[in-house]
Amino acid sequence: MQERRPRLVVVGSRLRAYREYAMASLAREYEISLVTSQELTWEKPYVSAYRIADTTRAEPLRAAVEELHAEAAEADSEQAPAGLFTWDELSLIATARVAEELGLPHLSAAAAEACRDKYTTRSLLDRAGLPGVRHRLVHSAEQAAAGAAEIGYPVVLKPRSLAGSMGVTLVRTPSELADAYAQVAGTTFPGIRTEHGVLVEEYLTGPEISVDSCVIDGEAEPVFVARKRLGHDPAFEEVGHLVGPWRHEPWAEEAEALVRNAHRALGIDRGITHTEIRLTPSGCRLIELNGRLGGDLIPYLGTLARGIDLTLAGAALASGRVPDLAPRHDRYAEVRFLYPPHDGVLEGLDLGQAAEVPGVTDVVPLAAPGDELLLPPRALTPRTAAVIAAGEDERACTTALDRAEAEIRPVLGGSPLDGLGALMENPVTRRYLSAERQPADMVVPQLRNDWNGYGAGGGKALNRPVFLDSSDRLRLEADLNGLFTLLTTIPDRLFDGDRRAFARAVGMTDTQVDLVMRGAGRRMPAMSRADMYREPGGFKLMELNTGSSLGGWQMGEFSRPADRNRAFQDFARAERLTHPDPIGRIADVLRAEAADAGFALPARPVLALTEWPDGYAYTKPWLDFVVPDWLRHGFDAVVCSLGEFEYRDGVPHVHGRKVDVVYRIFLPGEMADEQRSRDLVDPLLDAVHDGHTFLFAGLDCELYGNKGSLAMLSDERNRGAFTSEELDLVERILPWTRFLRDEKVHREGGTVDLIPYVLEHKDGLALKPTLLYGGVGVIPGWSVSQEEWEGHVRGAVGGPFVVQERVLPVAERFVAEDGTGFERMVVAYGVLMVGGAYSGMLVRGTPDPRVGIVSMSNGAQIGCCYHVTDEAEGEA
Repeated sequence: MQERRPRLVVVGSRLRAYREYAMASLAREYEISLVTSQELTWEKPYVSAYRIADTTRAEPLRAAVEELHAEAAEADSEQAPAGLFTWDELSLIATARVAEELGLPHLSAAAAEACRDKYTTRSLLDRAGLPGVRHRLVHSAEQAAAGAAEIGYPVVLKPRSLAGSMGVTLVRTPSELADAYAQVAGTTFPGIRTEHGVLVEEYLTGPEISVDSCVIDGEAEPVFVARKRLGHDPAFEEVGHLVGPWRHEPWAEEAEALVRNAHRALGIDRGITHTEIRLTPSGCRLIELNGRLGGDLIPYLGTLARGIDLTLAGAALASGRVPDLAPRHDRYAEVRFLYPPHDGVLEGLDLGQAAEVPGVTDVVPLAAPGDELLLPPRALTPRTAAVIAAGEDERACTTALDRAEAEIRPVLGGSPLDGLGALMENPVTRRYLSAERQPADMVVPQLRNDWNGYGAGGGKALNRPVFLDSSDRLRLEADLNGLFTLLTTIPDRLFDGDRRAFARAVGMTDTQVDLVMRGAGRRMPAMSRADMYREPGGFKLMELNTGSSLGGWQMGEFSRPADRNRAFQDFARAERLTHPDPIGRIADVLRAEAADAGFALPARPVLALTEWPDGYAYTKPWLDFVVPDWLRHGFDAVVCSLGEFEYRDGVPHVHGRKVDVVYRIFLPGEMADEQRSRDLVDPLLDAVHDGHTFLFAGLDCELYGNKGSLAMLSDERNRGAFTSEELDLVERILPWTRFLRDEKVHREGGTVDLIPYVLEHKDGLALKPTLLYGGVGVIPGWSVSQEEWEGHVRGAVGGPFVVQERVLPVAERFVAEDGTGFERMVVAYGVLMVGGAYSGMLVRGTPDPRVGIVSMSNGAQIGCCYHVTDEAEGEA
């Protein structure tokens, strides 16, 4: 005969994604009767009987429970009345009252009310003499301002009786308080009784943990601890939790004592509880104590990490028994909640291969198509998905979650402009800016020194590096290598190998074509810099520069001062962050190219970093800046313009020294004056041809690295020349780009006359010269009037110009200049590739997402990028 299972009445089931694990666990050991406020859906497989009632009020709840008891007794008169159990915050007080009235084991109603009311919690803790949090209960904005002034800014405002960090807001300055108070005071949640008043509390710094405990006969026994991940400043959104070993921590004994004493102070004598604690520099402080099972899948993490099922422990207590709390193992488990980059209606959620990532145990969709997702503080937990990982240490969980997150992409409806300036940060950046770290540790002041300022052309440096996680780095590396290779094949695919025809097609003059062909190298060195923005769907290319005339190589020298910042280096070691040595990699490519050309370099070559005379004054600071790196790599570097060259019997000299290598910074696009260009360039090419010096790199590099070449890749008329995989690459990375011609083109699923279309859609297009770089000559349509736009467009038709679809960049946070809070900055990424490998970034950031060109002249700041590397990979 099958063994009879004990009965259990569960009150309130709530959301499937967050509680099905608990219901499934109970159903394996109990016959479940459910009291719920709505018809059953996902609960059906687990429930044998149910009643629909208002679970937030004791009277209708008791009637439903008694009906279920009577029904069960009629079926089996010998079985004891079922225990009463809830994990539902909304139903806690009513369930406690019904349990008291029916004489069932449960948390008392008085203790439940003390947990639900944060002001009562604070008062009882103060009365017990426990370490306190300064607070005031206020009922108006004026009282809130007075309380905040007395406590001292920053302060935290909290609704008195809500849960799950709903409405909790950080207020840093008096000017923010009135709006924050109105928002907090107006925060409600259906079904939760709202007590009058708002709590103003002192802001506590330090990491936050939660302690899930089992309480028997008034003694709380901590079962596991979760490290809380917070986000969406100034809200206190819980974006993840990590459960793992904790008894070895320096705060363990103090936290355990606080938990036990707080339970006594609130009169909690039975049940499962969830205590939230801030680990401040002056000790542990209790944030809140909840008289029910923890939320956000934390108990499930506890089962993965320790093998203890806290749901079953709670059911045992509700049934009058002592639960088994013996751990089966001591591992780590972590949940990470994912959010949309901006407000919007979800159209789709692509989970990719996230579930296949090693270490990932669960991928749980939390939103469905049609759901409106509003980011905090406008809404509560607008999550798209939860990802859970388990492993032997925290790093294993982090690695698995980072890889899984990179697979998941939400698709939001609405206008593409909704994504402009949206906050979108990779996991490394979020950890760097997490609430667990101090604001002073989120900046690297050493980056803002006079030498770096000089190397940035006198501009200001960002106050921290940006970060590139491994998934994005590998994707960028693969895409940019693929694009580089694709560009080099254009002459053969589209011009039958005629490179002169190709040069004319991208907009070069006859003189430029002649000089470029004469100055062509044996091959194009594998060097490029892609100027990119990041959109919600991934990185998009604005232009790709090839050859030696690349900015960005100074970022190796620029990043070095960060090595002197202890907090940054501690973080970098923990995250396996490094910075490439771009000059070292370029030096290797240069030596290989010289050897391939049969040019024997001396032991310590003289390297002339050579700019066109007209741009020399602008370029000289960042050329000077990289001289130390070239010296370290065995080259005597000299900074000069091409006009400073002196030819002695055809041998180039500069500043009295023979030039062994001309490192070319100047561009064919600068050779506008035909005779002057020949006078400057021809003697150099003669010297190269006669073997007196080595030119790095050939003038033909810019045939490929220009916007005209990108237009050829983007043009639908050329699709037949490329494979489906190549077209997928172009579609993924390149915005729609066309030569500005009076012709018909394909656009948005149809055929349009290009010029009228361009004139009509200025806010979504930019006009760009094909052969200039660094934003020179670019006209962003959204930054000028309609009249100006029409003038620029009509003047450029048929010339060396393209129009390109506007890229809508997302933003990330930097500590504000006054040190309080964050400011959002749009980041432009200059991704440097050398020898087929990612070699660093020239980063520029601006607080204005609508800026046409991210440049220092438009207020942008310059910075470097550290990336996640494999431990075996060596970097400088």
